[in-house]
Amino acid sequence: MSESFILDNSKRSTYRQCKMKYYLQHIKGLQPNFGSTALRYGSTWHAIQEGYYSHIIKHGWPESQNEIVAAISAGLSFGMTVWDRETKKRQFVDDYKNFNTAANAFNEYLAYFIEDKNFIEVIATEKKFECELLPENSLEEKLLSMLPPVKFTGKIDLEIKMDEQNWILDFKTTGWILNQIISKANRSPQFIGYSYAGKHALDFEPVGCLGSFAYIGSTKSKVTGLWGKIRSDFRRVPQIYTKEDLSAWKLSFIDTCLDIQRSTKENLWPESFDNCHQYGACPYLKLCQQHKPFEELYLEGYHEEFWDVLEEG
Repeated sequence: MSESFILDNSKRSTYRQCKMKYYLQHIKGLQPNFGSTALRYGSTWHAIQEGYYSHIIKHGWPESQNEIVAAISAGLSFGMTVWDRETKKRQFVDDYKNFNTAANAFNEYLAYFIEDKNFIEVIATEKKFECELLPENSLEEKLLSMLPPVKFTGKIDLEIKMDEQNWILDFKTTGWILNQIISKANRSPQFIGYSYAGKHALDFEPVGCLGSFAYIGSTKSKVTGLWGKIRSDFRRVPQIYTKEDLSAWKLSFIDTCLDIQRSTKENLWPESFDNCHQYGACPYLKLCQQHKPFEELYLEGYHEEFWDVLEEG
């Protein structure tokens, strides 16, 4: 049997943003030495949530003050471990998105969702999955026949039962306007893909996906250069997908696999100029601007580090 074609949502998204970025980051494994404080904060936020809800699975929802402190401490301990790990990996230009901000925001999150214990049962945290895409119609059969076995991989943040219904819950951190982020959520390939995986790869068929959005923001003084008061906000928005939604996502995913296969076969990785400055300059822009074959690139400021969601700690 031929080797499987394995793709997660992060790599799929990178390829769609820019084929050259996909090549540099995932084929060659190049990572910038300078890290993103937003990504470090997001990883830390996920870890805090994992530690907290893992504690709840083991001990139940906290009731007494001592139990509340123990659950929060479990979350912050997980978060600090990831914060330290990410900080050691790269250099950072620090800003307000630090560990203290994450810890304070988590306390605000718990106050915002204080009623969760009354209607939510936590089933599992950080559930990794590997879902083979099998043909369900003639078009899918035709397209998949051009590929080795295709496997969609990922990691689901939480599996919960809310009001006696199964839900996938995914945590998102952002510094952008929350209403705009939420308005795009229903078309999130990650949310739709995870809903598909829940139905086909897990022993947990969800009604849909709950997006748990945590906003954090601050304004930097032009006079002092210091960050001002930190603002936070939280939302939890249900996303429910039809059979047609899932089929459309699946077709798009297969199409991306075919395109990656073609790019690999032809060694064709063109740059996407539309995405050189999304959320600031792309960290690979200075490599693209050298306009040289990979073997001739000046790689100071980068290191080799491959990433796989199934191997991530």
